[in-house]
Amino acid sequence: MKLKFVFGQIECVAELDEDRAPLTIEAIKKELPIRGIVNRWGDEIYFETPVKLAVGENSKDVVEEGDVAFWIPGRAICLFFGKTPVSDDKIRPASAVNVFGKIKDGLDLLKQVKSGTKVTVHIE
Repeated sequence: MKLKFVFGQIECVAELDEDRAPLTIEAIKKELPIRGIVNRWGDEIYFETPVKLAVGENSKDVVEEGDVAFWIPGRAICLFFGKTPVSDDKIRPASAVNVFGKIKDGLDLLKQVKSGTKVTVHIE
């Protein structure tokens, strides 16, 4: 399954890893389409969602470029395309996130997305 993220004229597609985070993906699928407002934190985009999830699943303190994750405390989907303000030689989220997918198309365009941009997420 793939999700499409639409930021105005900019789009990216992520492939979901249902073996890695089935509970996280199921919770997100129930709320699709999801609409939100972008926040930037270094080279991370995140936005609040209506998704309710309390389970740390495949939870990681270090992520890879292109990872798509869910941040439980902020009920937010996060797209990582570079370093955050707390990164060292590795990409680090604010706190552990459930990694549930990988951006396969449009990763290089995410640097153009600004805080305050509207985002829509739906099945590709």
